[in-house]
Amino acid sequence: MMNKMQTILRSCAMALILALAAGLAPQSAVAAGMAWSDLNPQQQQVLSSMKDRWSSLPPERQERLSKGATKWASMTPEQRAQARERMERFKKLTPEEKELVKQRIREFRELPPEQRQALRERWQKLSPEQRAKFREKVRNMTPEQRERIKHRRLERMQRKQR
Repeated sequence: MMNKMQTILRSCAMALILALAAGLAPQSAVAAGMAWSDLNPQQQQVLSSMKDRWSSLPPERQERLSKGATKWASMTPEQRAQARERMERFKKLTPEEKELVKQRIREFRELPPEQRQALRERWQKLSPEQRAKFREKVRNMTPEQRERIKHRRLERMQRKQR
């Protein structure tokens, strides 16, 4: 049961990380927010349930939502179904598991843009079998092992930047 929950948690985290990372924008670009009328018709259609409260949302959230709506509109029906499934799994997580997913997203956002892009590209190049093998490997790691790997990667990235 625990392995299944960890798999779901990791899948949700990766989906959310990729979705949210795709919607990141520089602070200066979103400082003033955006009017509902600034959204294109496709974005308005996707975000129609938020129309009444759009102006009360923080500018950063408006920006992420508008970019997410653009991405959603360009997705195939299969991609949309997968995204819906991931969101449903996320909704079923316990508050503690949701917080863990959110923490991982925050950590991802704190990475330099080049590192985020490199991780995205690396993940996308993996075959479904390689992704499953990676998930299994991570699932079986202790927290200490994960922390050691994280530190080694950071050290490697810092050496490359020098």
